[in-house]
Amino acid sequence: MFSGRPANPGRNRAVSDGECEGSTTTMRIADELLLLAIHPTGGRPVIGDAELDLGLAGAILADLVLSGRVELTAGGVRPAAVTRPPAGDPELDGAFAQIVRAPGARAARVITALSGETLRLRLRNGLIGRGVLAEEEQWVLGVLTSSSHPELNPAPRREILARLDAALGGAVSDERTATLLAIAHACDLARELFPKVPGLEKHIPVGWAAPAVAAAVAEMRAAAPAATPARATPRS
Repeated sequence: MFSGRPANPGRNRAVSDGECEGSTTTMRIADELLLLAIHPTGGRPVIGDAELDLGLAGAILADLVLSGRVELTAGGVRPAAVTRPPAGDPELDGAFAQIVRAPGARAARVITALSGETLRLRLRNGLIGRGVLAEEEQWVLGVLTSSSHPELNPAPRREILARLDAALGGAVSDERTATLLAIAHACDLARELFPKVPGLEKHIPVGWAAPAVAAAVAEMRAAAPAATPARATPRS
């Protein structure tokens, strides 16, 4: 017998558009990227997990750069010369601690080191806790077979897409929006979000984020083992 039910009904409360839980002003760039990457009704990512994980890590690094805690130099990624207080954000502070322990790495290498399924799951759970995403589980004969996380509050996604639409339309965007668009393009998400925009690449902001994430994605793909050719089935 198949059944679909919320994993935690208390966490799946609908949030009105005006509630602060759905405000993007308190979201990290990585939160916004993940929200865009999850299909609003299907509840699953629309791009590959590996590409998404690298995009999320790049977004975490971008938040550190924009906050002035990290610098990108010819010698690699390093803590800023001017010490700034911790953000009080476990994700950002944890990423910063990793950079402090191994300064000078290329941006793509830092992104790879910060990436992983656990980061994605923590960010996803944060969006569930905010009331932005739901958590639904599918059970068959008492066994959990899959889960999905459809949109619960549509306001944040609408606001983010409106900003990206404006940027693609030629409007002057803030640095945060420009960085989000660049990272979304580098991990192949922008093509999913804006399939009808002609010459999408020409609208992507110039900066460090897109090349760094794209390099991490390319290195990941190059390192992936080649698919084993299928064996031909002997004819009888």
